Amino acid sequence: MLLRREVARGVEILAVWGPVADSDAPVLLTAITDAVALSPRGVLLDLTDATDLSPLALQAIREGHDLAPGWPRPALLVCCTSDEVTAGLDAALPVHARREDGFAHADDRRSPQRHKIELDSGARSPARARAAAAEVVADLHLEPMGDDLALVVSELVTNAVRHAKPPVCLEIQADDERVTVAVADGSPGRPVAREPTEDAEGGRGLALVHLLAAETGVRPNPPGKTVWAALTRR
Repeated sequence: MLLRREVARGVEILAVWGPVADSDAPVLLTAITDAVALSPRGVLLDLTDATDLSPLALQAIREGHDLAPGWPRPALLVCCTSDEVTAGLDAALPVHARREDGFAHADDRRSPQRHKIELDSGARSPARARAAAAEVVADLHLEPMGDDLALVVSELVTNAVRHAKPPVCLEIQADDERVTVAVADGSPGRPVAREPTEDAEGGRGLALVHLLAAETGVRPNPPGKTVWAALTRR
């Protein structure tokens, strides 16, 4: 097995050539794991030029899918033209015929409960975002976590308005276990938490978000990024 790493559109690409034997499975899984650890939009495993994938190699790809389940975390995307490989993987994750098809699905959402609002970079954006969060709370009966959700929305939007470039977009997605708040902006740089002084009025926003959220992250969204926080639903 030969393996080459590339990067495009915020997606880590692992291109594989030749036969992939049982002995190659640990190497393949390690490559996927290392790529996921970089927090990309996704990891695209290009198997177009791979041949004779062994059962352990297919199992390694399935395990990689568990590491990269999709938005807001990275997604594992597979590109392959082999009917045999497609049949071996399609029950676990979709297989795309071309790289372009894989890129098109890097930001797929699983939850139908999704609310999205476009914001400007003005001073009123945090207030508009809090109003949108209040509507989501009412629609989905999330009153027990309404205050926490409003605070996370306010802090992430305020940070984007103050420190990033437009456009700014708020997205709130809910499933049975979590409510995820994501704020996209036009700047690629990751947010940096500051150490506020005792008398400072600001600087504690990201610390509060990390305190309230079960999980947080930043994913590329070229030319900008998306900062997200997942709260446990209650």
